[in-house]
Amino acid sequence: MIRKGAALVGLILMSPVIAQPVIVESGHVHLRGQLVNGGCAVATESQDLRVLMGQYRTNTFTGPGSFAPVSVPFSLRLISCSAEVWRHVGIAFAGVTPAEDPHVFLASGEGIGNAGIGLALFDDQQRQIIPNTLPLHYAPILTQEMTLHFTARYRAISENMTPDEFIQKCGLR
Repeated sequence: MIRKGAALVGLILMSPVIAQPVIVESGHVHLRGQLVNGGCAVATESQDLRVLMGQYRTNTFTGPGSFAPVSVPFSLRLISCSAEVWRHVGIAFAGVTPAEDPHVFLASGEGIGNAGIGLALFDDQQRQIIPNTLPLHYAPILTQEMTLHFTARYRAISENMTPDEFIQKCGLR
């Protein structure tokens, strides 16, 4: 009887040691989501979309306001669309814009605040999308899934451009 009691006391005393959480520091989990009252939801594969813009020489641009010769297409897939909630859907893009040209997104590189170049976005009719504004054009919701097509082009915002690798991060609204 004493042995059973000692074993039970030993197990009770050992339980905090056994129940200690184990912390593994070899990665991260990023959880992200939204609750929306919109006509559609953005499909998972379109939420963190990466558009490869390509490589251009600085002398491709003739001065401020000039565009790269190539438009790079990309698409956003919308799901769970319901005309009962909204009849039309539009996409607004939000992000940092340069003071020199608020009609484009700021292209910033490694350690460079302003490289003299911006990123312009266009809808499927090649109408420029102005950052941080409401959509100017809306598409009718006809099906539960929709794909909206866009293009992106670099645009010179300064006479002086700094060669670098650029990253632009735009949010969807």
